[in-house]
Amino acid sequence: MAFLNPTGNSGLKMCHADSFLLAIRCQIAGMLIVPENLPNHKLAEKVIRFVDLIIKPLVVISIGMFLLELEMSLRHDWKSSLDAPRIFLWSERCIAVIFTAEFFARWWKHNPFSYRAPNNNYPFSTWGFIDFIAIVPFWAGMFAPVEYLGIVRSLRILRSLKFFRYSRELQLTALKFYRAYHNMKGLFFSIGFLWLFFAVICLELEQEQQPEKFGSLFDAAWFTIITGTTVGYGDAFPITFYGRIFVALMLIPIIGSIGVAISAFTNACDAVQALEDDPSIDPIKEWQRERERILERKRADRAYQMKD
Repeated sequence: MAFLNPTGNSGLKMCHADSFLLAIRCQIAGMLIVPENLPNHKLAEKVIRFVDLIIKPLVVISIGMFLLELEMSLRHDWKSSLDAPRIFLWSERCIAVIFTAEFFARWWKHNPFSYRAPNNNYPFSTWGFIDFIAIVPFWAGMFAPVEYLGIVRSLRILRSLKFFRYSRELQLTALKFYRAYHNMKGLFFSIGFLWLFFAVICLELEQEQQPEKFGSLFDAAWFTIITGTTVGYGDAFPITFYGRIFVALMLIPIIGSIGVAISAFTNACDAVQALEDDPSIDPIKEWQRERERILERKRADRAYQMKD
């Protein structure tokens, strides 16, 4: 679009006119697609606010109905929810429909193609994954074979993860495990290598005398884990002289490695506990900071490995 100018500066005027009109169009378009002005946006917000109010009792009811149905199905030999009283089936249908509406409402809220939301990664985020697995048992049950319906139904327990969205304490508890895991990966590798070494030696010492109990590396690893954790089921034990001596000696470093792992986890928990005592700390931001620190450590590890 251009305006004719009799003075001869039509090119300059045309450029200014186009820029001015383009700016006006952008302003008008921006006002028309502001999220608060969209009916669909308002509907999504209403659905989310409604679900936020009832989500906790719905999760409790869903898990409680599942446990009650499971117990009664064992006593009455119900093969699926179709054999149980209709209240179990219809309560699950109602709750699943509400959770499904919540999932798509939150997805719409983060849909940039609708009203320029800040991001569109909700289905692939932690909260999106939790909301998705909350509705999977219901919809998967429509297609799963009858013999697998019990396993699919058991996945309703995972709906308890939705509590993490509304509980600061649970978010900080998860942060403890997240921070501890990444700080202990090297320790876990060392402990695993140590236990594998002991399993191989036990296999060599006892396999010939007890082929039924030490017939594979898995059997030896099972014996090492059960013995090292002091559980001791008694299903396997050394009978050779050297096997008994070796097992007696191996318990010292194995139990010591467990103590080191517990100590490292405790230190990670203490560090997060200090954050929990500060009410101004946002657990979600701490998750992001911890993730950034992990990425920095990975980059440092790669740079170290590239050195000659």
